[in-house]
Amino acid sequence: MAALSRSRRATAGIAFIVAGAALLLAALLPFVGVSVPWLYPIAYAAITVGLVILALGAVTSAVTKVALFAGALGWAILVLTNVGIAVPGVVGTIGIVLAALGTLVGAIVLYTGREIVNRSAIAFVVTAIIAALFLLSRAGLFSLGQFGEIVTIALGAGFLITGVLFRQTERKR
Repeated sequence: MAALSRSRRATAGIAFIVAGAALLLAALLPFVGVSVPWLYPIAYAAITVGLVILALGAVTSAVTKVALFAGALGWAILVLTNVGIAVPGVVGTIGIVLAALGTLVGAIVLYTGREIVNRSAIAFVVTAIIAALFLLSRAGLFSLGQFGEIVTIALGAGFLITGVLFRQTERKR
């Protein structure tokens, strides 16, 4: 049995489902001529909540908690920058780096520490890798060009699938 509380993992799954749906809508609605810019802050806030819930439920490693809280802090900074709150540019960059590295390291440490297992763990790690690509391209470290929308859609689908798998694990036990 995984060390992470099943109810907390399932609750984080709900937050990730909301984040995935919001990201997918934000990426796909412009193709039909509708722009809803507030969907990104909603998605980032849901990711923040999901990571905090996972961090609170992580019981075997302090590294896991620190990484997940750092990722949550980074996503929370991104919420602030995307709702129009003026923050210095360096704070936004720090938020992107914290979100990318915290989410990625947290997902990997959860997986290697066997706190999440099987398909849900692999889905979370893959989603964290896509999130790092998404965030680092937004920081201007590199350009995805035409693939930027594909990465955004993949990120939304990744969080949606991860959330569903976290919820399925809850129902099976």
